[in-house]
Amino acid sequence: MKNSVFLSFLVVCSLGLFGCPYESQVPISQPSIPVDAQWLGTWNSKDEVYNSYKVSKASALEYHIEQHNIRQVSHFRGFLSEVRGNMFMNLYSDSAKTYYLYRVKLEDSGKKLIFIPLKRDLKDHFGSMDGLRNYIEKNMNFRSLYSEKDQAVFEKESDELTATALN
Repeated sequence: MKNSVFLSFLVVCSLGLFGCPYESQVPISQPSIPVDAQWLGTWNSKDEVYNSYKVSKASALEYHIEQHNIRQVSHFRGFLSEVRGNMFMNLYSDSAKTYYLYRVKLEDSGKKLIFIPLKRDLKDHFGSMDGLRNYIEKNMNFRSLYSEKDQAVFEKESDELTATALN
């Protein structure tokens, strides 16, 4: 009984990444920004001690993200979208068949990454990339677009994946 309660707790904690972000059937854009070596490696957070993330290159434009916790490994495909000079991460879950959307900021040093999820309960649901992108473009400077309480700051633990992943 204790194991099933603990496992249920872990599953709830790891739903989506970094809290419960907005789930979308469409991304903000198609992948077009090349993979940046600064994103590759192992990332950990004091905000999310039960998970660690390994980011590697999936293709020239996409990242492969492995979410590791005590009992399971989840896999995501991610890519960046730029909206008026701001970066957003589109994370696709094969198991959930949905995109999770985050505003992201990578510090110049490449060692600290901030993820701010879009609010789970956005009033509008979008059936097209253009509709979603336009909504984000118009509302990206309003706090009501984001779930700031679920913001997570990640620090790079290692660059071990960088050298091999770029080949």
